[in-house]
Amino acid sequence: MAEHFAFIPGMTMVKANRSYSGSHGGMQWKVRLAENGLEVLCWPMPWCLEKTDETLVTRGEVPFSEDGLREAEAWIEARYEDELPRWEAARAQSLL
Repeated sequence: MAEHFAFIPGMTMVKANRSYSGSHGGMQWKVRLAENGLEVLCWPMPWCLEKTDETLVTRGEVPFSEDGLREAEAWIEARYEDELPRWEAARAQSLL
């Protein structure tokens, strides 16, 4: 079983800050308020989202609810597992 690393504290945190982000093993991720729910994004290290080439950002959308947050966590962790070589390469590059 894969490690659970994408923990989002709850709707209160997301509502108050309009987003919540983290990183793990070369992948950075963010959940933020969107027009019709929550947008989930992941991209490789080392740059912030705003400085990362748009073609390197993977996007998803989940409902604006506690269940949606759990879906977002699962989506982030699935992207990590599905693209592990990508994240490992980004991590190695950022350590240079």
